[in-house]
Amino acid sequence: MRIDTVFAVGDLVHERRIALGWSQDRLASTMGVSRAWVNRFEAGKGTAQLRLVLDALQALGIVLEASEREPGQADG
Repeated sequence: MRIDTVFAVGDLVHERRIALGWSQDRLASTMGVSRAWVNRFEAGKGTAQLRLVLDALQALGIVLEASEREPGQADG
């Protein structure tokens, strides 16, 4: 899955959470944040702290990999 927007990472977390059968409350408790934070993050709120985003990915067993491309190169 290509992650190129805040919405895409929120969708990824939402989909994985649902696949694991976790509630927003369970993820929030695992991360030490409020359920409201998880809800806003999954909805694509752009002001989520990167540390908390990475905590969510780790809690759900999601590995984030980065790749390089030339600046200005079209995606695809």
